[in-house]
Amino acid sequence: MKKRSAQRMFGWFGIIFFSGIVFVGCSSPKVSQQSRVQLDEEVVPGGLGSEDIRSVAAQMCPAILSLPEITQARPPVRIAVSPMKNSSRFIVDMNLFMKKLRLDMNRYSEGKLRFFSQNNAAATRQEILKNRREEQVQKTLDALADSILNIPFIKEGTQPVTLSVLPVLNANFVKLNADSITAMLRSKVAEKSNGRVLFTMPGSEGKADYYLTGQFIADTIKQEGMVNLADYIQMMDERIKKGESLDLYDESPASVGENSGNQLNIISGEWRQRYPSLFNQLQISSSLRVEPNVTKRLNVMLVRASDKVSVWEKMFTVEKKISSGVEHADYLLSGEISGLSKRAGGTESDYILITMQLIDPETNEVLWEDGYEVKRKSESGTVYQ
Repeated sequence: MKKRSAQRMFGWFGIIFFSGIVFVGCSSPKVSQQSRVQLDEEVVPGGLGSEDIRSVAAQMCPAILSLPEITQARPPVRIAVSPMKNSSRFIVDMNLFMKKLRLDMNRYSEGKLRFFSQNNAAATRQEILKNRREEQVQKTLDALADSILNIPFIKEGTQPVTLSVLPVLNANFVKLNADSITAMLRSKVAEKSNGRVLFTMPGSEGKADYYLTGQFIADTIKQEGMVNLADYIQMMDERIKKGESLDLYDESPASVGENSGNQLNIISGEWRQRYPSLFNQLQISSSLRVEPNVTKRLNVMLVRASDKVSVWEKMFTVEKKISSGVEHADYLLSGEISGLSKRAGGTESDYILITMQLIDPETNEVLWEDGYEVKRKSESGTVYQ
């Protein structure tokens, strides 16, 4: 009896399982169908759509291109685009309006207009500029080496001139590899001098006729963090005589001469007492540990060792501040979406005004302004009409 009941139960399971297979096998999967529509056709009504974006560009583009400031100006006319402001209740990709308008103006201006890149190409641009700067620094160092060798007392002297390289001052404030720059300059001078210039070993007690040194100058960096160059050279001179380390910012005791018994903590003592602001800033200010995006210059100097008088100096730009370029813009193009919404019962209406302005950045005058209007209404439970 139990055996017959079990067989009957398994028989029902088999029927259900087989029916499921048949049902699944016969069912058809859902397939989404796509079709191409006209650009101005709003398949899903509501809010602002492609028709509005294209209508704004079609209205604004010829108006801007016909302005005397554009037609009578010597090309190219540079225009900076400001992000549009959305004061309406609609969620809109604000970039679409300006992108479409910029595309149309580029298309019909025949190359008379120039716009600035304001997208994700910034990182690649910085890499390109960095590589260009490195090439320019090499060319500048070649020119500096030639200038040093053409100094009259070096070029016309009967005896070789001995130079001692002192670390460049204020390198901490510009985050540059100052040692590499001075080492490359020293190498180029030695290579081109044909024995007219000799160099002492860095930090040695050898007597030098002149010090080759310099000072970094960075635009917009606060002056209170800088060290006085004359006192700095005097301190470096004393360390060379004692065989002490020339690394001003090395906090560990250091000395370059094996016979020197004076183990000096470089960042302590009289120098630290004289310039407490410098070392306090270096220790507590995180801003000084971040590479500043400013123009950085190096003033290379040749200082007479006997009286610490600078007999030759020349300044060159090591790095230029990386800017967006908009400071060269002739005009500024901006816009705003404004909206007025009303609701009464089950009816809601929206008045939308899209305005564009062309502004002179120097005077802040509005040279041109135009607007695009549209009004929409909706019923509760329905879409816009």
